[in-house]
Amino acid sequence: MVLKPGMDSKVCAIPDQREPGTPVKNILLGSMSIINYMDQHTLDKYFSTHWHSNIDQYEYSGWALLRKIKLGESVLDVGCGTNPFRGRIANLTGIDPAFDSADYKCTIEQFKSNILFNVAFCLGSINFGSEETILRQIECVTKLLTPHARIYWRCNPGRQDHGNDQCKEIDFFSWTPELLTQYAGQFGFRVADMQQDSNNRIYCEWIC
Repeated sequence: MVLKPGMDSKVCAIPDQREPGTPVKNILLGSMSIINYMDQHTLDKYFSTHWHSNIDQYEYSGWALLRKIKLGESVLDVGCGTNPFRGRIANLTGIDPAFDSADYKCTIEQFKSNILFNVAFCLGSINFGSEETILRQIECVTKLLTPHARIYWRCNPGRQDHGNDQCKEIDFFSWTPELLTQYAGQFGFRVADMQQDSNNRIYCEWIC
């Protein structure tokens, strides 16, 4: 099922049918298990109620990204939050399960598209849970990209530093430059640029 603008992720989250007697714990929500769905619910609640956008502070992974996009390129903003690039990038699609301002209110696992994108933004969005979760989400992103695509990253190295007590409950993945390089190769990319960004974040550009 392809989500349409304005549709909530819950629309396609639960299968239409299941065999009688199937234990609830075995029902899948889209491509997520019940446990992962509960984790996602915690993240959605946190970001929609306690997190505030701070794109202005980033030297490399903020507004500077506008200069990276070429005329005619299509961009997928994964975990777009308040969708700050809307209206600034012509061919932009923003997805986020926590914000109504997203073009599609869903996770990267749930998002389907009939087109492939030239560029993906992953600006602090693929940064939660286990390595297994991170790799699954990266795979979802790469399947939505053209053969010569680029991915721009802002990665949190595991710092619970959002300035509120609630972030202490969030399971941040501890990104490192080494992991960014390793995963790039694993998914057929190479690192074209990597910088220490503002607020102790890591900026990285992957290219095919």
